[in-house]
Order: sequence, then structure tokens, then C-alpha cells
Amino acid sequence: MRRKYADCQREDGDCSLCSLVNYGRDCHNKRITKLEWYRRGAGLAQKDLADQAGVNIRLVQKIEGGEYKTENLTAKNILALADALGVDPHELI
Repeated sequence: MRRKYADCQREDGDCSLCSLVNYGRDCHNKRITKLEWYRRGAGLAQKDLADQAGVNIRLVQKIEGGEYKTENLTAKNILALADALGVDPHELI
């Protein structure tokens, strides 16, 4: 997985496991969406998640970038993303 920040302290760049991360905030204290939190925890790139869920990568990018909210997704898309991540759909909302 690609490092989110160049100064990442973890060798694998996995922000979800970094000791500086709190739920909802990354190691630079910037907001991190639930989708990104779970995606990084699953060790998936955005493209991998999109492929596994059968959604367009732009949807994943827009959710993680804050343009879309998971609460406003169709049931089909939220279920597909949750299934691909192995989490309860309620965890993403």
C-alpha cells in the first residue's frame, strides 16, 4: 500500500495501525473517513477496494476526499463496499 505521507513512521505506510492515529483522525491530525480507515486496515488500495466492491474508483476517491458521504450512497453501493471490507454496513455510516 502506498504511504499516505512521505514522513510516515511505519515501513508499510499503514496509517490505520500507526500509533499516532486516533479513530477519525490520521497521524497528521487530519480527518479520515470511516471508509478510508477500514480500507487501510484491510490493506487495500483504493483501486483494489473498488474492484472488489464492483464500484467505480472515483466513488471511493470522492468518499475518502469528503466530496460524498457514505450516508448518501445507494444501499447497493454501501453493501458492496462493506462486503468487500468485511465489515457491517453500519460501521461505514
